Amino acid sequence: MNMSIYLPNKLKEQFEAYVQSKGISRSAAFRKAIELLLKQDKKTSWGSWMDKFEGDGTIEPFEKSRGDLKAPNPDIF
Repeated sequence: MNMSIYLPNKLKEQFEAYVQSKGISRSAAFRKAIELLLKQDKKTSWGSWMDKFEGDGTIEPFEKSRGDLKAPNPDIF
């Protein structure tokens, strides 16, 4: 795909300095930027079903079973 985009002068200068400092082509920088944009824009939540989730009330919370744990060994080595 070929793209033609407009960058304001200040942004163009920053972009040119960036690709030169990284030793990459403009195309490679645009590809990476688009990949990051698409990755960032993906839905990352569990969804509304998780907000409505109710656990099984017949099962005791696991925290109750932690009361009998031994204290950590102060000298682990």
